[in-house]
Amino acid sequence: MKIFLNDKPFEFDGRHVQDLINVLQKESAGVAVAIDQNIIPRSAWATTDLLASCRVFIFESIAGG
Repeated sequence: MKIFLNDKPFEFDGRHVQDLINVLQKESAGVAVAIDQNIIPRSAWATTDLLASCRVFIFESIAGG
């Protein structure tokens, strides 16, 4: 299915948010996910479905000084 990942079209064969995080090889620590402008709690990633044409934003914290 096609979703929009950070405003860019992205083909994705998974089902849940956690599947997407795994495909992108992201560490879950320091990552936040929003779908259609709604923040998804990390505790719900494994059960939250991604639907065709949904808009997913992934935010990563960056340490610096």
